[in-house]
Amino acid sequence: MSADVPVAREPAPRRGRALAVPARVAHLFLDTGYAGLAVGLFPWALGRVFVNAKARARWTAYLRDVGARFGRRAPRTSGAPCVWVHGVSVGEVKAAARLVEQVEARVPGAEVVVTTTTDTGHRVACERYPGRRVEFYPPDVSWVVRATLDRLRPDLVVLVESEFWPNFLVAARDRGIPVALVNGRISERSASRFRRGGRLSRALLAAIQCFCVQLPVHAERFRSLGVAADRVVVTGNLKFDNVPVLVDRGRSDAWARRLGVGDGRPLFVAGSTHPPEERHVAAVVRSLRARGVPLRAVVAPRHPARADAAEADLRRGGLEVVRRSRLGPEGAGAVPDAVVLLDSVGELESVYALADVVFVGGSLVRHGGQNVMEPASVAKPILVGPHTWNFRGEVDLLAAAGALEVVDGPAALADALARCLADPSAAAARGERGRAAILESKGATERTLAVLEPWLAPLAARAAARVS
Repeated sequence: MSADVPVAREPAPRRGRALAVPARVAHLFLDTGYAGLAVGLFPWALGRVFVNAKARARWTAYLRDVGARFGRRAPRTSGAPCVWVHGVSVGEVKAAARLVEQVEARVPGAEVVVTTTTDTGHRVACERYPGRRVEFYPPDVSWVVRATLDRLRPDLVVLVESEFWPNFLVAARDRGIPVALVNGRISERSASRFRRGGRLSRALLAAIQCFCVQLPVHAERFRSLGVAADRVVVTGNLKFDNVPVLVDRGRSDAWARRLGVGDGRPLFVAGSTHPPEERHVAAVVRSLRARGVPLRAVVAPRHPARADAAEADLRRGGLEVVRRSRLGPEGAGAVPDAVVLLDSVGELESVYALADVVFVGGSLVRHGGQNVMEPASVAKPILVGPHTWNFRGEVDLLAAAGALEVVDGPAALADALARCLADPSAAAARGERGRAAILESKGATERTLAVLEPWLAPLAARAAARVS
C-alpha cells in the first residue's frame, strides 16, 4: 500500500443506532415501495427486453435462476460459526478470495457462505470457492430476507464494496447480526443520493458496524454522510492482494498455440468490452492494418451472452471473426487475420498474458470502466478510454506509475496502440512499472482482518470450544 494512504485506528465493536421505526413497519414500507416500482417499471422493462439484447440476456439469466433466488434455501444444520461473504458480481467475488482464506485460517472450522447477485458472479464463485456453500443473494423483499437469515444463521455478514439493501440491513440489525463493509467505495453521485435521504440514510448506514474502505476519498464521503469517524478505516484495495503476479505458463502456452502467437505478429487484446466498443475496436484494427501493422486481435465482451451482437459488430466493421468456442484443432491460424471472439468465462487473464498491448473496455462508453489490474499484473501496457470512474483508484495508481494511458476516443486509441507497437521495449517497461505498482500496494487483506478481529476473535473461541 502506498505511503500516502493512511490507516485509521481500529474501531471497537459496536451496534448501530436503532432505526427510528419498528422493523415490521420498515419492512412493510419497503416492500410496498418495491411493489410500486415493479408495477410502474414493468412496461419499460418489458420494452427493453424486446429491443435490447443485453437486457434480454440479463432477464433470461435471472428467470432461469429465479427459484434459487426466491426459493427456500436448505437450512444450515451445523453449530459451527458462520461468516457470510457477499459480492455482487465477478470483480467482488474475486476480490474477496484471499480474505475468505484468511477468515477460515483465523476461525478454524467456520462455515463460509458466499453469495452473489449476478449469474456470472455465481458461476465464478462456484469455481473460485470449491467446497464452500455458494448461493444467490436474496432479493431485498422482507420475507425472502428473513427466511434466508433464519436458514443460514450467520454470525457475521461481510459485504464487499457497496451493497446497502435496506430490508437486509434492517433484518440483520433486528437479529443482532454484525455487518461489515470491506473494500468499500462510494462515488460522489451515490453519496449525493444518500445525502438527499437525510435521517433515513444515516439510520441505514448505522446498521453497518464498520466500513473498511479503499481510499481516503471514500472515507471522507462516508463521514460526510454521518458515519462516525471511528467506524471508517482506510485499509486499501483487496483486489491487489488477489491479483497474481506469476503467469500460468501451461495455460498461456496452450493459448499461444491456439492463437498462433510466436510468428512475429503483435497481439492486441480488447478485454471486457461494452457496446459499441466492438465497432470501435474493429476500426482500430483496420486502421493499424492499413498502416502496415500485421496485427492479431482478441476481443472479449464483458458479458459472454452478448457474443452474437459483438460478432455482428466486428463483422460489420470489416473483420473476419472466429469464436473461441468454435476454435478447431488448428486454432485461429485456420482463419487468416481472423479476430478471436472470447465467448467464455475465466480465460481472459491467460490471454492478457500473451498480449503486446491491452485495451480495457467499458471506458470508451459511459459505463465507468472495467478491471485494469489483471493486465497490469502480467506486466502489460494498458490503454483505456476517458470513462473510468468505477475504477478511479486503480486507474490513477497505474497512470501515476506510467503503466496506463487514457485516450479520448477510437482515433486516439489507434494512435496510442501504434506508438506502443512501434517501441516494444518502451511498452514492456510500461507494463513492468504497472506490475511493480501492484506489488507495492498489497497488504489490504491483513489490514481488513485487523479491523474485523473484534468480531472474528469470539467466533474463533467458539469454534475452538466446539473442538475441545
